[in-house]
Amino acid sequence: MNRRNFLAASAAVALASCARMDKRAARYDEHQCPFCTQKAGVCSYCGGSGKCGFCHGKGKRKTVSPNVPEENIKPGFYEEQCPYCKGSGVCRYCHGNGKCWACKGTGKVDNWDFYEQYKQAAK
Repeated sequence: MNRRNFLAASAAVALASCARMDKRAARYDEHQCPFCTQKAGVCSYCGGSGKCGFCHGKGKRKTVSPNVPEENIKPGFYEEQCPYCKGSGVCRYCHGNGKCWACKGTGKVDNWDFYEQYKQAAK
């Protein structure tokens, strides 16, 4: 292949690849909810089940005290009321409905004041 044909072929390939870049879909959606990116609209804390993610909906959780053999302290096992759901077994973020607290299950966000929404959701 002579030099002139090589330059013309490489220029055609470069221009064709630039045209394809313009047709690609945008990678960033400014309205996509950042809290439920794996499954749009589903609560990321409970996975859509509505159950507390810390006690798995039981209202109680098993706790273990540390094992310190140097001081002759053995581990102790006991159950306590779940401090996250306060014993109800319901997810504290979605209040049991399984929908994302930030976008209300739509997967899209219109109001970006998440601090105020989070304070309301965590009550």
